[in-house]
Amino acid sequence: MRHEPSPSEQFASMLEALKTDHGMTPTAIAKEAGISRATVWRLTNGDSRQPSYEVGHRIERLYREKRR
Repeated sequence: MRHEPSPSEQFASMLEALKTDHGMTPTAIAKEAGISRATVWRLTNGDSRQPSYEVGHRIERLYREKRR
């Protein structure tokens, strides 16, 4: 049986890709996505429950922009 990642796990994966594939620091991610560094840290470390729609949308938008 395959485990479907939770939204928090998906966003943590996107944040990790932004850091490793694009060389972005947590501060740069937070600034470009318009969210706090604390939120980036919590999501990266799995310390956050499901993020709000707005936070999720901002992270996903930044991730998609950088993949182009």
